[in-house]
Amino acid sequence: QKYPHNLESLRLPFLRRDLLTRTLHERRLDVLTVTNPDSRRSKRVVFITARVHPGETPASFICEGFIDFILSSHPAAQVLRDHVVFVVVPMLNPDGVFLGNYRCNALGYDLNRTWLNPSVFHPTIDATRRHIIEYMK
Repeated sequence: QKYPHNLESLRLPFLRRDLLTRTLHERRLDVLTVTNPDSRRSKRVVFITARVHPGETPASFICEGFIDFILSSHPAAQVLRDHVVFVVVPMLNPDGVFLGNYRCNALGYDLNRTWLNPSVFHPTIDATRRHIIEYMK
C-alpha cells in the first residue's frame, strides 16, 4: 500500500494515482495510469493487475518491477508511454494480503471466481471490472 503513495510523491507528469474503491475493511484499491499526456496519438490500453490471490507474493515483485521500468527514463519506456495507456491495479486483494490469507478475501471468497458476477462482497473486482468496461467504450 505504501508503494503507490511513494510513486505519487514523485509527481511524474505521466503518472496518475486514483482511488478505484475501498475494500471491505476500508483499505484503498489504487489504480495507476501511466501514459505520456502530451502524445496526440490514438493509444491502445493495457490493463495489468496483481495479487488477486494474496499468497502469490512474486506477483507484487513483478508488478513493481514493471512499474519501475515503465516510469523510468529508459528510451523503450518513453516510447511505450507515447503509444500505450497502462492501467495498473497493483494489489486486487489488499484485505486478503493484510490478513495473511492464501487465496481469498476477508470473507473467504476466491476473487478470481467472481469476475463474471461481482457483488458487494467483492468490491475490488467489481470496481476493477467497471473500470475495464469504461475503457472499452
